[in-house]
Amino acid sequence: MKVPSWPSGHVAFDGEIFEFGAGELTRVPIENLRKIELKSPKLGRLNLKFEYQAGLGKHKTGAWVEVQHEPELNELVAAVQAAIGGNTLP
Repeated sequence: MKVPSWPSGHVAFDGEIFEFGAGELTRVPIENLRKIELKSPKLGRLNLKFEYQAGLGKHKTGAWVEVQHEPELNELVAAVQAAIGGNTLP
């Protein structure tokens, strides 16, 4: 599933890879994704926050998604949360 992010990117999840960005995309294997959550809207956009492991470092970032894409975004977040539910790495 793929959801457009503001201003010109997207977030996507295919069951194994979480992908985000615009132009040059960042692809994170699901086993390296630590956390994903949807925060309250700001300025008419949903605030998606996520944390992932890359090498020895942890990275926290996010994406803004237009409110009209909320149903698709909720579905994507639920799928990612279910996939990382069994992930016990710190």
